[in-house]
Amino acid sequence: MKPFSRLFFQHFLTASLLSAGATAPALAQAPFDLKIHSGMGNETGNLQWSIADDPTGASGPNVLSELTYRDLQFSVFHASGELAINRGALRNTVLFLDYQTGNATGGEVQDSDYNGNNRTQEYSRSLSSAEESSLDGFTAGMGYRFRINQHNALTPMAAFTRQSQDLVMTQGQQVVDMYNPNNLGKFRGTLNSTYLTEWSGAWAGMRWNLETRAHTFALTLKNFWMDYHAEADWNLRNDFAHPKSFEHWATGDGTGVDLSYQYRISNNFSLRAAWYQQNWETGTGQDTVYFANGTTGGSQLNEVSWESTGFSMGIQLEI
Repeated sequence: MKPFSRLFFQHFLTASLLSAGATAPALAQAPFDLKIHSGMGNETGNLQWSIADDPTGASGPNVLSELTYRDLQFSVFHASGELAINRGALRNTVLFLDYQTGNATGGEVQDSDYNGNNRTQEYSRSLSSAEESSLDGFTAGMGYRFRINQHNALTPMAAFTRQSQDLVMTQGQQVVDMYNPNNLGKFRGTLNSTYLTEWSGAWAGMRWNLETRAHTFALTLKNFWMDYHAEADWNLRNDFAHPKSFEHWATGDGTGVDLSYQYRISNNFSLRAAWYQQNWETGTGQDTVYFANGTTGGSQLNEVSWESTGFSMGIQLEI
């Protein structure tokens, strides 16, 4: 029998059996599904920290010095992968990795010092640029997928995460100086200070998926538990050591929300858009200062807060 005749006969036989009530053999489910996503986007972030005048925060100004990095504008690259296991003892388990990196195209830093409690009697304030700051993040985790019906699924998730911000201060200008008014205006020296942060810890959350043939919508809610560490180099302070002028340690927590939408354009490719928001905050911690003469000092780190909102657009490959 020629190939065309054989193919026609196979189709005719299958149609005849189905019309007689027979069922077609089910296609075997793939052992796993792999999704790889990459995209570009923007993220806006604000970081703030303050220290007290002494290690207990009980005497002197309770906010002696405060740094605010506001409206940090990052151009960010995102990449992620997700492996869903369909067979065996790990069936319905989901493993995932996420990575992001970005550079700041704008942002302002305010450094204020106070003589009174609760941010009163401000005697010094300077402004500088945070442009050319950067951020990086890595997350690895797993979840277990519960299929509710044909279109809905819930996935409890847990992950390890590490996020960092390498924040710079350049182009400084003094806008308040109660003791030395002649210092107002551009800094006499070249400001090039850095504040490198690291947030590391875990998060647990829940993802809801709504899926149709062409569209997928996902909402993920997260709770974070983080350890915080930062190192700074205040390059214009001759009384501080360099390149490490002081360090910060604290623990904290926070929340996060992720929203994503995918439009399937073929069996293997989708267009993807995502929006996310994070809010982290530490409790009181330790501020340790390293002086140029080799001695150390310190005070109470009151708190550190980081809040960011971002979006990205990209493509997703499904294998």
